[in-house]
Amino acid sequence: MKKAKLNGLQQIGLPLLIVKAQAKNLCFLLDTGSNINILDKKVAEFFRLPAGSTQHRQFGIDGTLRTTNVVEMTFSLEEREYKAAFSVMDLSSAFGKVEEESGIQIHGLLGCSFMEQQKWVLDFENLTLCLPL
Repeated sequence: MKKAKLNGLQQIGLPLLIVKAQAKNLCFLLDTGSNINILDKKVAEFFRLPAGSTQHRQFGIDGTLRTTNVVEMTFSLEEREYKAAFSVMDLSSAFGKVEEESGIQIHGLLGCSFMEQQKWVLDFENLTLCLPL
């Protein structure tokens, strides 16, 4: 198994992962409590990701039921490329305090369904993400 370093656990107590998308570094929260992936709307706009024909009705991070557009985005981690569907939401209210206090900007989150599909294993003891070869 390959290992990727989890950033942020020691500093702010969150499992954060730095990935590359279109030559830019993005910071994702690994969220075992979410079944979906979420991308901040500013990131989707920056990359000009076209909204797919799929929409989801789901509860947002703030607990409000909403309809979100779904986009597909490709990113790489440890020399491997991944493609995932993301619900697009405004994450500024949810993660603004984290950025204000730590200086770390969170661009989205990867949910447990994606991590299970990829067979990723979080190792909190060693602060790593174990990736299959």
